[in-house]
Amino acid sequence: MRRLLQTLRISPCATHRPHFIEPHLSRALGALKNGEFASLDAWVATLPAETYEHLVWRLALPRYPRGWLQAWSDAIPASCHPQLIAAYGDVNDAWAVRGETFVNTIPFLRRRRYPKIMAKAHEKFVRIVEQNPADPMALAGLIHCDVVAGVGEGRRIEWLNQVLATSGFHGPTIRQYARGTLSRWGGEHGEHVRFAEWIVERAPAGSCSHIVAAEAVLDDALTVAGEDDYHTMRGIYRQLGDGETAAWLRRAILKWADAVPETLQRRLQDIASCQGDSYHGICMETFAFAAYFAGAKDEARLLLTTLRGRLQADVWETLTPPVPGWLGAVGLRHRAAHLVHDRVCRDLELDPRQVCA
Repeated sequence: MRRLLQTLRISPCATHRPHFIEPHLSRALGALKNGEFASLDAWVATLPAETYEHLVWRLALPRYPRGWLQAWSDAIPASCHPQLIAAYGDVNDAWAVRGETFVNTIPFLRRRRYPKIMAKAHEKFVRIVEQNPADPMALAGLIHCDVVAGVGEGRRIEWLNQVLATSGFHGPTIRQYARGTLSRWGGEHGEHVRFAEWIVERAPAGSCSHIVAAEAVLDDALTVAGEDDYHTMRGIYRQLGDGETAAWLRRAILKWADAVPETLQRRLQDIASCQGDSYHGICMETFAFAAYFAGAKDEARLLLTTLRGRLQADVWETLTPPVPGWLGAVGLRHRAAHLVHDRVCRDLELDPRQVCA
């Protein structure tokens, strides 16, 4: 029956898998509950930059008691981790007030409130950087506050250069800065592509910072979708996809995978088997979706085939309407994303039933 429903395109072939950060989050929460602050502090210091970033954002959600952070800080006063999570907690609070919408549509009272909360976060990030000028996540937080709320007197280039000088191409900081190059966040026309090209040219092979190239393409897709009240995935693909865009994104994919065209398939399989349960898994999905829009068909097919329809990122929901909350209650929260994945497969002349087998 399931196969029949998939053939009729009623039931999607793609499936959802837990986000890669979930096991790390469970471990951190267990340590916080049990007061195992020393082992927690030592462990988080060993995490890759992208894993640490996602863990910080998740622990900073309001659902988790912030008294844990104070207990952590009291137990290890020299630790920057609880201070950093508290600062990102203020950022999350500011976003809860602001909402995921364009600034001119935010109600007046909320438009006045959220910058004040973001300013509190900015002050905490400043104190962390005063203690450790090389803390990349605190500098990324300063860039975030400047981009989103204009807090920071426009010093984001200075902070980016500070990270590049001390931590190299730190993926979370690169992505925060890249947000400010998008036109909807005040960037100049084409600035997001120029910045992504600069990263692809200079960042080392294998770095997740190359993901900003895929995100630049997806932002262009959002722009095209917003210009027309009625748009289709294939229509956006036909408008964006060309030889130049495909070649540019292809270079980014090869640089991220540390591959040449002849070894890309093998490298993707290695990444999926050895690094799929890390941020590299998110990169695979993001590059797959972006490669479709850019017209890099061969790379898109390779990435989709390697993923096998097991999705964890929210990137597939970028161009779909918000899903009603009740769908989550009946287990259909990710259905729209799965249908988008299947549609992309068909547009690329792939059978999603075979891709997801």
